Amino acid sequence: YYDIKKSNQNHPMTLEGCVVRLSDVVGYIGRDIEDAISLGKIKREDIPEEITSVLGTTNKEIVNTIILDIIENSIGKPYIKMSDAVFSSLFALKKFNYQHIYRLSLTKENEKKYREGMERLFYRYLDDLEKENEESPIYQIFLKEQSPLYLQKNDNKRKVIDFIAGMTDEFFIREIEK
Repeated sequence: YYDIKKSNQNHPMTLEGCVVRLSDVVGYIGRDIEDAISLGKIKREDIPEEITSVLGTTNKEIVNTIILDIIENSIGKPYIKMSDAVFSSLFALKKFNYQHIYRLSLTKENEKKYREGMERLFYRYLDDLEKENEESPIYQIFLKEQSPLYLQKNDNKRKVIDFIAGMTDEFFIREIEK
């Protein structure tokens, strides 16, 4: 929680930094909705109409709406901008996600479960790399898609961290259960 608050105080200083920051939000906002629905935490109908009427109801629609809006409002300008309607809806969706997903998912019991699961996965994948277990998901899903430069420049710990960081909630939980 502290890291999120601290991160929100840091504002990008370049257009590239703005794109990265926006990409992060666009990448997780709708995905978290999909994960929460698949885990039975919320229903799609729970998302307020004032949000869905602007952004859409699926991750695909949300991402498409935001990206097209940013392009339309930023093209030919020395800044990156969203329309007021999309920005307001995105802000409302972030608030909705916080109230209905993030806040409720971090009980002490869940936090302990996920922390221990993360640690088990970290050491499992690290062991798979050290033993060159090419049947492991880290090879099958992640490493085979990486560039030779990435594979050469990063040690095994970094590769495992990057793999876990890119997991959806649903995949992470399935891997813990394995």
